[in-house]
Amino acid sequence: MQLIQTGKYTEVHYDPDQDAFIKTFTPKASDRWRYRLGIRRYPGHNFRYVARRLERLGIDTPTILDAQRYRLVTANVHGVALKQLVLDDPALQERYLDILEALYRDRIHCRGLHTDNFLVVEGTIIAIDLDAYKAPRVFTYPRREFIDCLSRSLKNEESFLFERFLKRVDAQHP
Repeated sequence: MQLIQTGKYTEVHYDPDQDAFIKTFTPKASDRWRYRLGIRRYPGHNFRYVARRLERLGIDTPTILDAQRYRLVTANVHGVALKQLVLDDPALQERYLDILEALYRDRIHCRGLHTDNFLVVEGTIIAIDLDAYKAPRVFTYPRREFIDCLSRSLKNEESFLFERFLKRVDAQHP
């Protein structure tokens, strides 16, 4: 197994025998209590829940091979980061905006909706890093917070995508 990435509370390994990514979670103690008390879903379970919800919205996600509380195994997507393709591909721009609009409409919140968290395989955009998404149970995040997070994700040469997103949602929610 190869270590791919480490974060404050996660590690990602690649298993070439399975052609899969294994993500392990080591959350801080306060989050562990939130999981035990049912206030939040365990990270692996949250990924599975969000994946199912996104699929109902027509958004592709990685194939989940195993989802445990603090461990997740997903099949390798073999994709290219949307960031590498989006500036030169109007069709990908439109599909990405469709995805953002669906998330906004369904009140699914994520601070990491930048184009590095989406992969492209044969013209299809696949959302990754779903453990960072928060799908509402009872209480929802304000739509303003979604817009604020998205504005921080789409900067510089991608800022035009944020402006186009705003035009889309303003037309629907005057």
